[in-house]
Amino acid sequence: MERLSADWLAEIDRRAEVYEAIGEEAEGRMTVIDYLGIAALMLFLTIGFWTWVA
Repeated sequence: MERLSADWLAEIDRRAEVYEAIGEEAEGRMTVIDYLGIAALMLFLTIGFWTWVA
């Protein structure tokens, strides 16, 4: 396995600090509305393609 360079280790530390700064904020997290939207889109596309082929 390749040895980790100092630049890469610094980048990992930088990213860890960003994640710690974000904390428990809701930004970037999926909500119930997001999941329902994905489910509705999946259902719509499935039925749409099924009727298009049939």
